[in-house]
Order: sequence, then structure tokens, then C-alpha cells
Amino acid sequence: MGKSRIGYLGSYRPLGPPEDDGGRLDALDQGVAVFFQQVSDMAFKGGPLGIELTRLDAVGQTFTFRKAPEPDPLVLAGEAGAVPADDRERAGTEWAPLPASPAWAHLAWLLAELPAVQAFREYGPEGGPALRGVVVPSRRWADVLVEHRGEEWRVRVALQGRTEPIEFPGMAIGELFGEGRHRRLAVAGEPNLVASGI
Repeated sequence: MGKSRIGYLGSYRPLGPPEDDGGRLDALDQGVAVFFQQVSDMAFKGGPLGIELTRLDAVGQTFTFRKAPEPDPLVLAGEAGAVPADDRERAGTEWAPLPASPAWAHLAWLLAELPAVQAFREYGPEGGPALRGVVVPSRRWADVLVEHRGEEWRVRVALQGRTEPIEFPGMAIGELFGEGRHRRLAVAGEPNLVASGI
């Protein structure tokens, strides 16, 4: 969580007693944040070539990409203007893709922002979830995999056809579960799938 764009959450500690785990969770969270950023960078570079992420496992730190028949034809446009191609330059900017950007750009942004979920473990009456991974079955959406109170959940995030940019997804997911709203947004007939609106 050392990136400047999520630094506001890196020091955030939800109300409640501090965890006494000898710093183990902080080290694990940092490892997850670094891993997600690395895969985000790969998704950003591969997207224009038609190389797309299909699965990311935060626990095993594995990922899978596929070669699409052709690259997404949409053009990347960032909220702050031109988006740097260099990973370090891009990490230092608020490059969030505009809604009409290609799915791979929204996915790269989502991956970089998701580790903030970990800061919400103690949030709200139910406590937040733990980030477990991401599954991307198509360019249309990604399912963020989380564990909450011993149950596996999927939080659907649209990648194509967006009308708004993806904003603070880690915080939104943490609050969604911590406040217990995930049950109201569960999709009928789909086990533990949340239509998040993120």
C-alpha cells in the first residue's frame, strides 16, 4: 500500500482494538498489495496486445492470462489526461481510466486499488472481508473474490459499458461487508454473488 494513490487508506485504521499479531498481517497485506500492483502493471501492458488476465489468486500468488482473438478496440483515456506507459510514472499519478476506456484499463486500475480492502477488517458491526483474488470470465466484468466470516463471496465489478469511473473499490467492498449490505445486494440464484454497483 505504499503507492500514493491509496496512501490515504494505507494509514487508515478502522475503529476498534488494534490487532496484536506481531505485525504478521501488515506484512501479508503489504505482500498482497505489491503482488496486485505487479499484476496490474502486466494487465496494463498486455491489454493493448490482446493479452488479458483471467484469474488472480492472492493466497497462492498465482495468475493466468489468455490471448484474445483481437485487442479491445477502445482507446485508453485517463481522468488526468495522458496515461504514462512507464509503470513507475503511472504509479505516481491519479491515472484512473475514463468510463469509455477499454476493459483492460479498468481492470488494471481495479487491481491496483483492491488491496485497500485489507484496511477494513475491523470495520462496522460485521467486520470487513479478506481479499482472496479476482476472476475475469470476459471483458464485461470481473468478480472480486473475498472471504467474510468463513464464507467465500464474489463481488461483481463492470469493466465494459461503464458510465462512471471505478472509485475506491477497496473501501466500497470493505464497507459493503462491514455494514452487512452485501446480503441485500446478493443476486438471486447465484451463490454468494454481490451486484455491487462499483
